[in-house]
Amino acid sequence: MSNENHGLQIFDEGGNLLIEVGPYVVGEVQGFAAAVGAVASTWAQAEINLNCLFAVLLNTTPEVAEARLKKYGTAKKATDEARRIAVENLSGLELKIVNEALDSLDAVRLLRNRVQHDTWARKAADRNRLYRVHRDQYLAFSLKLLDVQQLAGTPGESDAIREAMRFPGEISEGYSVSEVEKIAGDIDAVSKLLLQAMFTIRISQVRASS
Repeated sequence: MSNENHGLQIFDEGGNLLIEVGPYVVGEVQGFAAAVGAVASTWAQAEINLNCLFAVLLNTTPEVAEARLKKYGTAKKATDEARRIAVENLSGLELKIVNEALDSLDAVRLLRNRVQHDTWARKAADRNRLYRVHRDQYLAFSLKLLDVQQLAGTPGESDAIREAMRFPGEISEGYSVSEVEKIAGDIDAVSKLLLQAMFTIRISQVRASS
């Protein structure tokens, strides 16, 4: 085990690399870093479209809408509040369109969060995929690693090392470039649904006020 490149490397007893964890590994699979970047950029647009839909649902001044959005802070809270407002003020096809957009956003948010908030690992045996490592997994492993260092030279050292060596097997959710690209594509599709919902509601409001 070592911490080169600010990451972690785990080797087997023969000195062969089993797994390497760190942000730099996304550059070691061609196209992976670009796919992760596409997830980030499409999500940013989806959040903007969500904010626009939220403002239209309020049907108030931009200043009031902006103040309300700042109150909620996260896209999840804004989504939940947008759904509540829609249920109170819409019905029929309009409500269906908004709910479809918001439900779809909830679904892709979970995928986006894993890509954006977890760190990445590469396994020597898999050249085409990278594996996500949740922060809880990383923390648990780090604590085991501290145990290894603390027990160095003691009878319990081998047990602690064996425990730490289980880590590569616990990291099992791998992504290919095409799978990450699909997540970006799904987010983009949701972004368009949000835009469609926004225009549908706004057109209806304008007609009602005419």
